[in-house]
Amino acid sequence: MTYPGTLNEHQGLDIAISAFANITNKAPNAEFHIYGEGSTKNSLINLVSQLGLEGKVIFHELVSLEKIADVMANADLGIIPKRNGPFGGEAFSTKTLEFMALGIPIIVSKTKIDQHYFDESMVKFFEPENEKNLSEAMLLLINDREARTRLKTNAGKYVRKNNWDVKKQIYLDLVDDLASN
Repeated sequence: MTYPGTLNEHQGLDIAISAFANITNKAPNAEFHIYGEGSTKNSLINLVSQLGLEGKVIFHELVSLEKIADVMANADLGIIPKRNGPFGGEAFSTKTLEFMALGIPIIVSKTKIDQHYFDESMVKFFEPENEKNLSEAMLLLINDREARTRLKTNAGKYVRKNNWDVKKQIYLDLVDDLASN
């Protein structure tokens, strides 16, 4: 499992680490790789230590955009565990589309913004800030190849209909319209 991005409170990585701790006995070969920096990194490292997850939850330094694309492309599963607060619930995470475009199945916090754009056919939702529900989603996708394949297939269809080449002219027309007023 992989999370790339900032390590701040609203990203919910403490929830994901705790959820991961719940599945280590049922998925002994699973690892959780976290790439990034942020204000909660030290507390997250401490949480990993408290839960005895050293060697299972692995922190990586920030890497370049070119390298993070390779990291994401080589993941088995993407995790986007953000909280559903005033920021996380309304802020669109580009990680979601990036994982989808790379053909990586993802588990996504069921925030207002994510429910607006995606559905259960494209991503595996879990209830925000619900550690148990996230654990269940992790185990489901670790163990169910068909579910992972279905998510990848449907996410790929979504990306093909909503990528920059398809939507660019709509955006440019909008900018032209606004500029002419």
